Amino acid sequence: MKSTELIVVENISYKLPPQLVIQNLSFTVKRGECLALIGANGSGKTTTLYLLAGLLRPLGGQIFINEFNIQTQSLLAKQHFGFLSDSLPLYHDLTVKEYLKLICKLRRIPKQGETTAIQSIAENLQLQRVLEQVIGTLSRGLKQRVGIAQAVIHRPSVLLLDEPTQGLDPQQIEIFQTFLNEYKKDSAIVLSSHYANEVEHLCNLALLFNSEGVKFHDLHHCPA
Repeated sequence: MKSTELIVVENISYKLPPQLVIQNLSFTVKRGECLALIGANGSGKTTTLYLLAGLLRPLGGQIFINEFNIQTQSLLAKQHFGFLSDSLPLYHDLTVKEYLKLICKLRRIPKQGETTAIQSIAENLQLQRVLEQVIGTLSRGLKQRVGIAQAVIHRPSVLLLDEPTQGLDPQQIEIFQTFLNEYKKDSAIVLSSHYANEVEHLCNLALLFNSEGVKFHDLHHCPA
């Protein structure tokens, strides 16, 4: 396994009775790459992200995050990725700043570095004006950006994002895409998406989920 290969998936399968949703799937995502998961709802995109995050256990095969096995070295592997689920992991009675301080503690960011980490991510995602606002009072788009912030505040080398631009308006999507294009230069990203524009601007790899199974595509070398 090379150090540039931040995500390595080897021959994994997963079953949601009565059928296999994922069968003998293998792929790698290297530093500087972004992999899109594309397919209809219920096709296996979220399941794949949950497997990568260690929230589901495959029937067989192995998954490595930054060379750590997500099943046998879970705590070590989880230190190296950020995860945004389809249901936003937010505490609605906290302010944005209070919530991000909590995430800093959970992610073991040194206390002296908390303020810098929060200010940096707030600036990148344009959350400065709502840092003192209670999360439950935010719009859907702002809540989504706070969810993105918790996934990246510790600067992980791997990002796992389930429909990250859901609820964002076109201007917010542009801000986020600009941020991710810069962020992926030193990381590996996997995201699920329904938007062709998003895939085109961010991703160079894709897993296509359909009734025939899952197919891997290198978008830079697909025939025109």
